[in-house]
Amino acid sequence: MAELRHQRTWDQRTLAARVTSCGRPMSASVLGKIEGGTRRVDVDDLVAFAAAFEVRPSRLLAPGADDQDERAADPFADDTAPGLVRARVLDDIAALGDLEQLDVTAPTLAAVAVRLAQQIDDPSAFALHSLAKELRAVLAELRSLTPEGPDDDDDDGDLASPD
Repeated sequence: MAELRHQRTWDQRTLAARVTSCGRPMSASVLGKIEGGTRRVDVDDLVAFAAAFEVRPSRLLAPGADDQDERAADPFADDTAPGLVRARVLDDIAALGDLEQLDVTAPTLAAVAVRLAQQIDDPSAFALHSLAKELRAVLAELRSLTPEGPDDDDDDGDLASPD
């Protein structure tokens, strides 16, 4: 993110102001902690940063992804990190129907959920508990966008459930 900021010749204060104008209040101090790796970035931050930079969130998740073949950068592509959690997340997302009809943020949330699932499926994943917790939160937010709201009746095998 700092590299992209430097490419645009923005200082931290400028980027923080742009992120704030995108609806996510942020100070230059907080931005410094994020760039320094001492503060984590949540989904809301990611979406606001992407809007501030006017790039797709995947550009921030996977630096250089815009330079790669589109299929390789697509988290929904069949050939990327098949795993049990990713497969279940893709099933959950497919059950939601047309994401763009739900909300403007739904496709981004879905992409974040798939990338989190890929990280969880990675046998070398560290901080598995925090990844799983964040994945459950993203999926719950995605489900809340449906007209019916979250489905609390069917938690069997549901990734958003604590089991």
